[in-house]
Amino acid sequence: MSKLSEGTKPATFFEVLARDPDVQKAITVARPYRLYNIYDLYETTVVEVRLYCLKAVQVTPGGLRRVNSEGAPYWTHYLQAKLGNEIQESDVDERLNPTFFKTFLFKSVALPGPSQLHVSLFDGQLHDGSVVDNALVGETTIDLEDRWFCPEWRDLIHKPREVRDLFNEKAQPGLSQGKLWLVLDMLDEVRAADQLPMDIGVLGKTLAMEMRLIVWDTLDTAPKDGYTSDVYVRAELLGLGEPKQTDVHYGVKIKARGMFNYRLKWRCKFPLDGIEYLLRLGIWDDNLVSTHQCIAEGVLPLRSLFQECFEKNQGKTSPDEMEVVSLGPISDPDGAGSGGTETGEDKLKYPYRWFTMLHPSVGFDPRRNAQAKLKISIQIQPRARARANPAGSKRNGPAKLAEPNRPPQPANPIMESEKCKAYIVYSCKECLVRCKWPCCCLLFILIIAAIIAAVVGVKMALP
Repeated sequence: MSKLSEGTKPATFFEVLARDPDVQKAITVARPYRLYNIYDLYETTVVEVRLYCLKAVQVTPGGLRRVNSEGAPYWTHYLQAKLGNEIQESDVDERLNPTFFKTFLFKSVALPGPSQLHVSLFDGQLHDGSVVDNALVGETTIDLEDRWFCPEWRDLIHKPREVRDLFNEKAQPGLSQGKLWLVLDMLDEVRAADQLPMDIGVLGKTLAMEMRLIVWDTLDTAPKDGYTSDVYVRAELLGLGEPKQTDVHYGVKIKARGMFNYRLKWRCKFPLDGIEYLLRLGIWDDNLVSTHQCIAEGVLPLRSLFQECFEKNQGKTSPDEMEVVSLGPISDPDGAGSGGTETGEDKLKYPYRWFTMLHPSVGFDPRRNAQAKLKISIQIQPRARARANPAGSKRNGPAKLAEPNRPPQPANPIMESEKCKAYIVYSCKECLVRCKWPCCCLLFILIIAAIIAAVVGVKMALP
C-alpha cells in the first residue's frame, strides 16, 4: 500500500494488517511497511533434493534445426538441472520426445537459501561423445522453499508426478515448447541417509524374456463324453500373441490322469505398457463334429514373476550369470497349489504346482465346484540365457520331455497300423471292463439256454 506525499516526495509504503477496519484507516495510521526476513521465520535445514525426470512430451521441433543425409530432421536432446552453482546433466536422447528416467541428486542444500532449481531441455551437437554446441529448447523453474516449507506437501508420502511446461522466453516468449514429466522429493539429511533414492533408470528399460510353460497332467477332469473326455490344455499370455495348446489325450476318465508332458513357449519383453502379464489357462474337451467344450478355466497373474526376473538380471551381460525364475510349489492341504519337482529326460529338474480349475457355469467354490486339477511348471528367463540353454517346443529336444505314459490312442490304420491295432485291442478291453456285469449276465443266460437246449435235444433223441 502506498501514500503519495505532497510535492515531489517519493511514495511511502505502509503495512496493512488484518485487524484494520479498511484501507483508508490503515493509511491514516501510517505504519511503516516491514520486510520480513525469511531466515528469522524458518529454521535452517539441510536437505537432499531428489529430482526424478521421466520424459519430455509435445516438444516443439526446434533446437539446432539439423537434417540428416536424407533430409529428415533430428535432435540430440538432453536435460540440465542447475541449483546454485551446481550443474548436472543427463544422457542424450535422439528422439523428438525424449525419454530420460534420470535422477538428479543435490546434497547438502540449506533451506532457506538459494532455492531456485532450473531444469532446462537442450538440443546439443555431439563431437566425440561430448556436447560442443547447444540450443535451449525450453526450461522450467521450481522454488524449493515453496515446497519444503509447505506442511501439506511435506506430509505427502508419495510425491505427485508433475507435468511442467517448458518455456523459452527469448525465442518464443509465453509459448510452451513442450512438457516435462517429473517428480520432486526432498528429505532432511538424516532421513536421506536411511532412505535411498528410487532407481528409476530401470523404468525406461525393457528386458527381452522367454517364458516356458510345461503342462504335465490333469486330474479329476469332469467328463463331457459320457464318462470320459478328450482333453487338451489351451494357454494364452494375454496381449502377447495367439493362444497355444497341447495335443489331445483321448478318453480321459474322471479319476484318471490326462497326460501331456508338453512345453509351450512365449517370447516377450518386460515391462510393456498396457500388458498385465496374465496367463489364461483352459482345459477343453475335443470334439470332431460338434464345437469344443470348455471343462475348466482360470487366469494366473505372472507380473510378479516377470518383475523378479527383471530385477535379478538387470545389468548382467553373461548368460552364465543370468538367473531363471520359476513358479515354485507351495503347501496347500486341498491340493490346489501343492507341488514338487519333475525331471526331464535330460535329468533337468522342473518345479511344478497343482491348480484347482473351475468353470463359471458350475460355481466358484474350489471344494465343491472343482472341474479339474492342472499340473504345470513355469520358467521365465532372459532371452540371452534362453538362447544359450535352448529347449524345444512340445516334447522335442533339446531339453526333451518324456513321452506321456498314455493308454493307446486313436491312430491312422494305414500310416500307424500297430498303434491302431493296439488302440482297438485296448478299446475292446475297456468295453469289456465297462460292460463286465451285463456281459456276465448275458453269458450266463446263454450258457443256461445252451444247457436247456442240450437237455431238450437229448430227450427228444431218446425213444
